[in-house]
Amino acid sequence: MTNIKLTIEYHGLPYSGWQSQKNEKTVQDEVQKAIFKFSGEKKIIQGAGRTDAGVHALAQCANFILEKDFSEYQILSGINFHLGNEKIKITQVEKVDDDFNARFTAKLKTYHYQIYNSTSPSVLQDEISVHIRQPLNVVAMREAIQNFIGKHDFSSFRARGCQAKTPIRSINKTDIVQEDKKITFIFQAQSFLYQQIRIMVGSLLEVGLNNQNPSWIADLLNQKNRSLAGPTMPSKGLLLKDIQY
Repeated sequence: MTNIKLTIEYHGLPYSGWQSQKNEKTVQDEVQKAIFKFSGEKKIIQGAGRTDAGVHALAQCANFILEKDFSEYQILSGINFHLGNEKIKITQVEKVDDDFNARFTAKLKTYHYQIYNSTSPSVLQDEISVHIRQPLNVVAMREAIQNFIGKHDFSSFRARGCQAKTPIRSINKTDIVQEDKKITFIFQAQSFLYQQIRIMVGSLLEVGLNNQNPSWIADLLNQKNRSLAGPTMPSKGLLLKDIQY
């Protein structure tokens, strides 16, 4: 028996998120079906994070125990073959130590949220970014995003239905990268609250639209009230970029 780590890339729009759900098409279920077709072994894989419906991933990670002996290449090519035309692909397979757990041994997760800032929308960017027509004040947003760094109570950025035991989270890194019309918000932490990043971006855009000052973000952290923060942005702009172990 071997503990297998998968690195998985997927386009989130066709799926109701990562986690297996009854009567819904999910990334986890499609990968598990492909594993069974390839190996003949019925497995429940452990994912590093439960991305929501419509959220994309460049490097989601998962692991499972495989009883039969296959090479890493055989596993990668076999699962990808049986994924067929699904918008999911295994990009790397590694045989790892028995104590590796994709969820519980993850140290840092990096997410990107992409905005396409232009008077006209982009056909090619439409499914992986959110179009904002009005000019955005990137300098002000860069000042505002720094308020998120460190350990805080993120109650103002916690969606209804969040099942986390505490709203306290520690964010290691934030950044905003502008490349022509694309603006990418970057967040790195060990874990995030339900829809936290999408609410943080919605609030930063209020600053970018000059509706609020950069210091407003610090006020929201202190007020601990979701109703005072910005809107929850659409899921299609969010990408799970990297997981560090």
